[in-house]
Amino acid sequence: MKNRNVILLTLLLVAAIALAACSKEVAPTPTATPEPTATPEPTIAAPAGEVPDEPPAQPIGGVDVAWENVIQPKADVVALVNGVPISKETYLKELRRQLSSVTNSYGLDWYDEQIVSYLPTFQDEIVQQMINQELTKQIAVAEGIVIDDAALETELATLEVDILQSGQFSTWEEFLESYGSTQEEIEVDIINYLLYQRLMEAHGGPGEAEQVHAAHILVETEETGQEVLDKLEAGEAFADLAAEYSIDPGSGPQGGDLGWFPRGMMVSEFEEVAFSLDIDEISDLVQSQFGYHIIQVLGKETRPLDPALLEQVQQENFQAWYVAEASTAEIETLVQFAE
Repeated sequence: MKNRNVILLTLLLVAAIALAACSKEVAPTPTATPEPTATPEPTIAAPAGEVPDEPPAQPIGGVDVAWENVIQPKADVVALVNGVPISKETYLKELRRQLSSVTNSYGLDWYDEQIVSYLPTFQDEIVQQMINQELTKQIAVAEGIVIDDAALETELATLEVDILQSGQFSTWEEFLESYGSTQEEIEVDIINYLLYQRLMEAHGGPGEAEQVHAAHILVETEETGQEVLDKLEAGEAFADLAAEYSIDPGSGPQGGDLGWFPRGMMVSEFEEVAFSLDIDEISDLVQSQFGYHIIQVLGKETRPLDPALLEQVQQENFQAWYVAEASTAEIETLVQFAE
C-alpha cells in the first residue's frame, strides 16, 4: 500500500509501538555469549489407536479486552495547545479508534501481558499525536492553508481504490469497520495529512541544490593510494584504475562513478574535497573512516534533486522547521500514563 495510506491508516507513530508489541519479546541484554537454546520437553505418545485430545483454543483478546486495561484520564482536559483544549472525551474516542486500527493491522492479542505493558506508552503517544495535529492545524490557519472539497474528494477516492485493490477488504464499509473508523473520521485524517503535505511543500526547502558529479578510487592503505596516484600521473585512465584498485563494490566496476550528489550525502572529509575541486581535477589522498579516497570531479551544477532524495531532504528540513515552531508554542500536556 502506498506510503500516503500508511500515514493515514496507522499514523506511523502508533504503528511503531504496535510493531514492538508484536514481537512479544523482552529486549535482550547485550552480551557476546549466545543464550542457550531451551531443551524441548519430551512428547508423550498417545496409546495406539487413540487420537490425542487437542488443547482448547485460547481466546484472542480484542479491542474490548484492551479497553479494560486503558488508564482513564482523571482530568477533563488532557492537553492545551496555545490555549486550545484537547478534551478527555475526544482523546478517549481517538484512543479507541487507534486501538482498533493497530489491533486489526497487527493481530494483537490483548490477553498477552507483554503487549498490555506497552499500553501506557501507546496512550502517551496518542496524546502527543493529537497535540501535533492541533498544532499543525493552527499553523496552517495562520499561513492561510485551506484544504478544499475537491482536494479532499480526490484523495479520498484514491484511498478507497488503494484499499480495495490491496485485497484485504471486499468493501469500503468493511475497511471502516475493521479500523473502527467512520467516514467522517477518515476524512479528518485525510485533511490532516494534506495540511502536513502543504506545510512540507512550503517549508521543506527548494527542489534543487548545488551538486557534484564525482568518481573515486577507494583503497585500504596509503601505500596503495600513492601507487594509484603515480599511475594517474603517468597517464593511466582514472576509470581503468578504479576498476582495478577500488574496494568500493558499488562504484569500482563503474569506473568509480558515484553519480550526482548534493551536500550532506557523503562523509564530511570526502564532501569537503569534492565540492572544492574544479571540473576534471583529481585530488590527493583523502582519508575517511572507509579508507583512502582519490576523487575526480566530473561536473558541478545546480540541478533538481532525485525524487527519493528530494522527499528525504524535504522531510528533514520540514522536521527541523516544525520542531522550531513547536518550541515557540504554548503546549501543556496534562496527563502522563507511562512511568
